[in-house]
Amino acid sequence: MSSPEPMTEAARPEAKEVRKRAKARPALIDAGLKLLAAGPVDRLSVDEIVEAAHVAKGSFFYHFTDKQSFAREIASAVRAEIEATVFEVNQDVADPAHRVARGVAQFVRIAVDCPDKAKIVLSADRQAADPSHALNAGLRADLELGVRQGRFDARDVDAAMLNLIGVTQLLISKVLFDQLSIASSRDLYRSVLIFAFRGLGLSVTEAATLLDEVAAELLHD
Repeated sequence: MSSPEPMTEAARPEAKEVRKRAKARPALIDAGLKLLAAGPVDRLSVDEIVEAAHVAKGSFFYHFTDKQSFAREIASAVRAEIEATVFEVNQDVADPAHRVARGVAQFVRIAVDCPDKAKIVLSADRQAADPSHALNAGLRADLELGVRQGRFDARDVDAAMLNLIGVTQLLISKVLFDQLSIASSRDLYRSVLIFAFRGLGLSVTEAATLLDEVAAELLHD
């Protein structure tokens, strides 16, 4: 009597479980994007998250330590996605002032076009507002370049970063909660950013011209 053939790797129960858990992760992330756009993670239970994702509770804890790590990972992924679009719109732009203005404009654009993602950015972990956070490396590089070139008058780059991060968050909040149109968002962007650029040493005329140009390109209907 011949012995049974050994199980193939794909047929082993543990291999099936690994594949099942791997599929659960994107389902959890997709569910989290919708749930976190509707409210903060503190108002959610793990049971609600796994129910929305249609996965077992064990799959959640296989991938995430707790709700906070789950929310942080989703927020970081969304922020990284937006930063990638900022990189794209700035790819052929050399002037640091234009790069900063275009970066903020892209966040405003996201708030208008993808409010769910913008809400998640607003509710992100506090570290995302830290000037030393990796996600803020692009802004830091632009500001430091502007200082070296004499384009910006910023003795404290960290303070300048905090100012711009705060301004961007307030712009996103205003666009979201007042449900502003792209035209109203464009006007608000120009009005608010003039003050930020004056703080960086640009004249009112230069800042207004620069912002009009960026707004016309990136914040149009």
